[in-house]
Amino acid sequence: MKLIGSSKSKDFLTGILLLLFCFLSLQSQERFRRNPPYPEPLNSIKFPPIESGFLSSGLRVVTMTRLNRPLFNLLIIVQAGENDSPRQLSGLATVTAQMLLKGTLSLSSQALEERMESLGLSGSIEVRADYILYSFSFLEENLEDCLRLIGSLFYEPSFSSLELAAVKRDFYYQQLGRKKDPEKCGYDFFLTRLFAGSGYNPGVVDEDSIRNISQKDVISFHQRFIRPNNSIIVLDGNINLNNASLKISQSFNRWVSRPLERPPVPRLRNMNYETVLFLDLPTPDVSVIMGNTVSPPGSDDYYALLVLNQLIGGSPTSRLFLNLRESRGLAYYAFSQLSYFKNNGLFWIRSKSSAQSVGQVVKEILAQMNSLPEERIDPHELEKAKAYLAGRFPLENQHPEQMAKRVGLQFVFQLPSDFWNRYYENLLVVSSEKVQEVARQYLTRQPLVVISGDFRSCLDALADLNKIEIYNEKGQLKAICEKGVVKNANR
Repeated sequence: MKLIGSSKSKDFLTGILLLLFCFLSLQSQERFRRNPPYPEPLNSIKFPPIESGFLSSGLRVVTMTRLNRPLFNLLIIVQAGENDSPRQLSGLATVTAQMLLKGTLSLSSQALEERMESLGLSGSIEVRADYILYSFSFLEENLEDCLRLIGSLFYEPSFSSLELAAVKRDFYYQQLGRKKDPEKCGYDFFLTRLFAGSGYNPGVVDEDSIRNISQKDVISFHQRFIRPNNSIIVLDGNINLNNASLKISQSFNRWVSRPLERPPVPRLRNMNYETVLFLDLPTPDVSVIMGNTVSPPGSDDYYALLVLNQLIGGSPTSRLFLNLRESRGLAYYAFSQLSYFKNNGLFWIRSKSSAQSVGQVVKEILAQMNSLPEERIDPHELEKAKAYLAGRFPLENQHPEQMAKRVGLQFVFQLPSDFWNRYYENLLVVSSEKVQEVARQYLTRQPLVVISGDFRSCLDALADLNKIEIYNEKGQLKAICEKGVVKNANR
């Protein structure tokens, strides 16, 4: 009997120990979920060897040397964009940029397409406020033929009237489609108001002005701005600067430089915007855009702003998304981001919600923006944000054309030569004190708030706001609303 009792006691003690072990294991797992392990030491990302020089025409040539790589990427960045389009002809920069791929004096548009296809040459265009970016890719065996063909696009475009009409028509309907999207339309209106009175166009196009663009306007823009002394070529592949300069000078020798003068880009101040702007559109969804100007790229605040943006709304794990969508179900999404122009930066937030929730969404976003300058940032949240940014950087540069674009824009924005190679070094030393410093500098003023949607559907949800200016889809003021009461309505 004693032996049996002893065996039961042992079994009982064993069970207790197992339960205790499981409890401790669960506690350990819960701590792990709350506090994920600190990331492994990061391997430094080194861009391929980068060299830069100028041709006699003033064309800057940049090479990224990759040995034993059969594919070449070629970027041509023209340092002119929609800001250089005349105000009555917005869209001219985009139309002109697209026309360069619509035939030359010796090749029709169809013949050009066939020639590009035979060489395995693919191309794309991106037009921004400050630059036009052409991106081409091709095999090393076709390097010289591709360079000659690309060069002809720049020094002997045909600007056919038939092709111009087609480009204008397609671009016009693209802009009309943009007007139907409350977020895109709201963002354009937001930019227009943010830069109002500065003389700078941040890339907003009025679709009605596209109709007025003539062949003469396109030729004039090309002659004035699309010049070698206003451009940068980035060649990424198995080549060094000397060989690249020789081949490019031979292929682009008929592309001549011209004197170029333009007014400096103004630096905007971070301001207080007391009035909410509402863009009245016939749409069931409601978009909220809000933000303010920050310092341009290359400033001492750049990396702290990256971390600040990540904390607020840089990803689905950031504060805005977790609060507005996951916790409270007020918005379909809510994100923040940084955008950069020639002499200005922009921190802005975008959110999409229902008409019934829009008032609360605006309040919650403003509360999040106001909390960072005052509240202590949790060290774990800070390190998690930096780890996310560090982990994203290799993904953002995994394709050669992405890396080539980053290098090209480094010259456009006049960043230090080692700017991207020191990314980890500069990011990981950002402190909570530095983040709060930039938060106090840029987030303490009332941001510009633009809401786009059907105003009547949103009226009750916005009744607490002091003053709302209501605009139609053309950006014309039609009414003012104060504490839910609409006044001065144009009927």
